[in-house]
Order: sequence, then structure tokens, then C-alpha cells
Amino acid sequence: MNWLLYAVGPVIGFLGMLSGGFWGVGCGWIVVPTMLILGFDPLSAVGIGLLQMVPSTVLTVRRQAPEIGWGPGSYGRSLALPIALGAFVTSFVGRPVNDWLAARLGSAPLQWLLLGVIVFIAVQTLLSRTPEDCGCPAIPRSRSVIALGAGLVTGVLSSLLGIGGGLLIRPLLSSGFRVPEYYTGRIVRLLVLVTTVTGGATYLVRAGSFDWQVCGVSLLVAAGGVFGFPLGAHLHELALKAGFANWIHKSFAVVALALLLNTLLNLAGRQAASRVAMLVIALGLSVYLLVLGRVSRRRLAAEAFRRTEKPKCPRQAPSP
Repeated sequence: MNWLLYAVGPVIGFLGMLSGGFWGVGCGWIVVPTMLILGFDPLSAVGIGLLQMVPSTVLTVRRQAPEIGWGPGSYGRSLALPIALGAFVTSFVGRPVNDWLAARLGSAPLQWLLLGVIVFIAVQTLLSRTPEDCGCPAIPRSRSVIALGAGLVTGVLSSLLGIGGGLLIRPLLSSGFRVPEYYTGRIVRLLVLVTTVTGGATYLVRAGSFDWQVCGVSLLVAAGGVFGFPLGAHLHELALKAGFANWIHKSFAVVALALLLNTLLNLAGRQAASRVAMLVIALGLSVYLLVLGRVSRRRLAAEAFRRTEKPKCPRQAPSP
């Protein structure tokens, strides 16, 4: 194993999963380019990008999953469950599709398709607002069917590209189904866990034998992600409580634009520039999230102080 991995792997896992925990998306968009820079082949890089998310997300998802709500007509039963089920079923086929496309068509057609999807997501996110949290309205069955179809598509693309699935589902939940940010974050984190477990497992076997290198590097990267993901989820909670729900929603466009830049540079044959750009963007996003968390804490502290501060008695006029 490359000695540089011992220093770079956990750092990349922390930076990537910090953003992943905040927006509830996978961080393959940074892990995969980094693994390519370090000399891994594309299939191994995608496998590492998926598998390293499993240890990082499982504890946070276990804690937050009950908060989604799983009763009749709830977000959990009507949206999260069909999306997760669809993603589970189709995430197993991403690896075979990846092999088939690479052998026959190359990566360009898929990258152009991904480019169009990303442009739509970025523009739609910038022009929309997150819905207000007014309880959990009953979800009609027709939307559950749409959610199942979205999960089927997400499972294939997630395991194919190593992006975790949240990039596609988050805009659908917030703008399509009008799910408030509180529930959107929890549902997409659950989806990331589902797609990475099933899709990543297919990359552990190569030529009929277990790929110990992919497994070992995934655990090494996850050593940083297990701290980054819960910290990102915590910063999301702080920003949500501080009244930054719409800020969270719109800033997600930065992640989409980062992936857009990555795709454009790859199509232009500038792979080295693309990979370096992803590292720089990941570092910038991490600084942004930490600053936003600090601002959120100060706002919450100021609001708490105003609630507890005793009103001053008006000065009485002197008696004659």
C-alpha cells in the first residue's frame, strides 16, 4: 500500500464526509478523484468511494432514522421506504453496467448524461426555496410510486459513479415532494447508507477473489470519515435551528457545481486539473461549513440570552 495513503486517506475521508453529513450526500466526488491521483484504477477508486461511506454513516443513520417517522402516510413509509427499496434493488447492477460501458462505449456518453442532470440540479436548487416545516402531511400513493422509480434510477447511478445517491434524491425531496429540510437531511443520509452498502459490496470481488486492497483502503479513508460525517450532521442541526434552512438548501448547489466542473474537465481531457480542483473545493467547503457552524452557535446563544434576560424596570420619577 502506498505510504502516502496513511496520511492522505483519513484526511480526505474527513473532508468529504463532513460535506456528506451536512447535506446528506455521498462524497465520492472527492474520494474517487483522490484515489485516481494516488494511482488506483477507476473501478477500485469507485469501490473505495462507496465502501468508505459505510462505517462513516451507519451510527448517524441509526440515531436519526426513527426521527423520520414511519407511521401510515409519513415521510418514512411513503417516501424514504420506496426510495431505499428501489435503490437497494438496482444498486447491485452498477458494477456490471460500469464494466459493459467501459468496454464498449467508454465513459464519454455517460459523462454527458451526468452533465445534463447536474446542470438541471444546480439551476433548480439556486432558483428554489426549501419548504416550511408545517408537519407531515399525508403522502398520496402516486408519489410513493414516483419515489420508487426515483430509487431505482438512483441505485444504478450511485453504484455506477460512486456518488452515494443523495445528489439526485435531495432535489427531488425538497423541490419535488416539498419535504422540509429537517426530514430531507435524514432521508438522504439513510439513502446514502443503503446505496453504499449494496453498491460498494459489488466492488469487493474481482476476478473471482476478494479484493483486500480495496477493502483496506476503504477502511483507511473511513477512519477520517467516521468523525467527519457526524460532525457534518451536527453542523446541519445547528444551522437548521439557527434559521438557515434556506441557506442549507441553496448552498447545496455548490456540491452540484463541483461535480459539474469535474465532469467538464474530464470531458476536455484535463483529468489532472479535475482531480486537483476537487481537492481544493472540498477544502473550501469544509472551511465554509465550520464557519457556518460557528455563526449558527453565536446566533443560537444570542437568542437564548434574549429569552433569559430579565427586563429592566423603568426608572421612576423622583417624588415631589
